[in-house]
Amino acid sequence: MSRLADRTVLVTGATGGMGSATVRALAAEGAHVGVADISAELTARLAEEVGGTSLVVDVTSPDSVTAGVEALAAARGTIDVLVNFAGIVDPRRMDEIEPEAWSRVFDVNVRGTWLMCTAVIPHMPRGGSIVNIGSRAGLVGGTTSGASYAASKAAVICFTKSVAKFAAPLGIRANVINPGCIETPMLDHFAPEVVAAMPGQAALGRLGTPAEIAESVIFLATDASSFMTGAQLNVNGGSHM
Repeated sequence: MSRLADRTVLVTGATGGMGSATVRALAAEGAHVGVADISAELTARLAEEVGGTSLVVDVTSPDSVTAGVEALAAARGTIDVLVNFAGIVDPRRMDEIEPEAWSRVFDVNVRGTWLMCTAVIPHMPRGGSIVNIGSRAGLVGGTTSGASYAASKAAVICFTKSVAKFAAPLGIRANVINPGCIETPMLDHFAPEVVAAMPGQAALGRLGTPAEIAESVIFLATDASSFMTGAQLNVNGGSHM
């Protein structure tokens, strides 16, 4: 039985490693997926593959966010689930990164998450679910992941609690997934020796897969997690306990 039949799910950062795996998994569960990302070509290609709606969205732009959200809501009536994958990483230390680069990380990772949540909630029915994406780095601080990225993900984790409190009277839940080191193209930002050491940070001794993150998203998107809100789901192989 499809767990998300007749549900409309909006996914930002949809063409990335974790995002694209999640889009495909959601569609396989019967969801109509709003495939939102900044690349028109990649977004259209993935949306066609899964029978979803292509949305070119820059999550740092209020006008772009509003246009994308309203287009999907007009086409589908409501948006049942929002998944905020859109994010960038800067692997540099706090004494290496320029102020403009620091701000850019926060613009995408934090401001983008805030803008999306604010825009979608008015179109979300009772029983809706918001799934934000934090990080293990947001719990332990930036080492290989960079200070700006870690700080931005800590902000997303805390902001999700605010969303949960705000949206609870509307019958909407909000939770955050904190992935550990996952096999995605984002690892290309790091030096080879840093990537080689990542599996050893996890008790399970390996990197996670995008499919494992996708299953976690589906859990939080469905009624299987109906009594969870403001919660963190740490999917990190035991690299942080």
